[in-house]
Order: sequence, then structure tokens, then C-alpha cells
Amino acid sequence: MVIYRLAGGIAHDFNNLLTIIIGYIWVYSEPGEGTSFKVYFPAVEGDAGSVDKGDKIPEDRIKGTKTILLVEDDEKLRRMAQKIFKTHKYTVLSVSNGDEALRLSGEHEGPIHLLLTDVVMPGMIGKELAKQIESQRPKIKVLYMSGYTDNAIVHHGVLDKGINFIQKPFLPYDLVYKARKVLDQGD
Repeated sequence: MVIYRLAGGIAHDFNNLLTIIIGYIWVYSEPGEGTSFKVYFPAVEGDAGSVDKGDKIPEDRIKGTKTILLVEDDEKLRRMAQKIFKTHKYTVLSVSNGDEALRLSGEHEGPIHLLLTDVVMPGMIGKELAKQIESQRPKIKVLYMSGYTDNAIVHHGVLDKGINFIQKPFLPYDLVYKARKVLDQGD
């Protein structure tokens, strides 16, 4: 019991530290399977050495003026994603479930360029939500997110192969980068 309290105290203090430096901690736990922790810290300025930058979009290109409908049932993750997008100048309409998303999509008078939705949510799965939103807004682009891998989701028939997908947890840059790539498709 002492270890549990000590660990709880450390985790609490560590989480506050992460919040102060704008880092993130992701905890995934399954009964009888164990718990995984992933800790993400912000990138540091300076020479990255020989790190491969891949096909990353320059920082000034990931900023945007588009509107994103964010649907995520986890409040902390939803707030984090909203903050990330707002930092990059996107307009974010944020809701916690499919019914709220459908209502907001119907009421919102301006364009909604991207639907960013969790795959598995109470009440309505992301695939069904996307289908209904696309019937209201045929030009909307869709990006799915999940803690499950895209292979697992496709294998179990939850989503189709080749969809736009980002796995949780994600780094802030990766989220904005992926959203920007999806927004730029077909333009």
C-alpha cells in the first residue's frame, strides 16, 4: 500500500510537471494484461544531428484556416487535440459523441473541412458517424483516430483498408501534420 501511494504521488507530480512543460503521458491498461505508459516531451531546439526528417511539412505549412469537427469521448484528449489545432490557427468544433457531432454539423453555417473522429465511442462508432456527416457535407474529409492499430481495426472490419488514420497516442506535430495531409488530398 505504501508503494501504491508513493507511486500515485509521483505520478500526480509527474503529470503536473508534464502539464507545465506541455508534454503528454499516455496510459493504457487492460485487466489481467498489464499497463503501458508512453511519455512524450516537446522537441528541443538545436541540432538534431543525422535524424531523418522524412516528408515532414515545414512548420509554416501546417498552420491553417480550415475548420475541424473533433469528436472524441475522452475529455482530456479532446481538450489536448483542440489546443494543438488552435495553436496552429485552425477553427475547432469539439464534441464528445456522434449525436452531438451530427447536431453541430447540421447547425454550423460555415464549412467544415475535416472530421477528426475516434473510431470506437459510446453510442455510435466513427465509421457510422462519418457516413452520416458525409451525407450532410459531401466535401468533408475524414481522419480516424484510435488507440488500436490500423491493422487491428481493419482486420476486425471496423474500418476499411486505406482510410486516413492516426494511432493514439500521437505527438502534437504528428496530429497536425496528418490532418494537414488529409486536408491537402485532392486539392
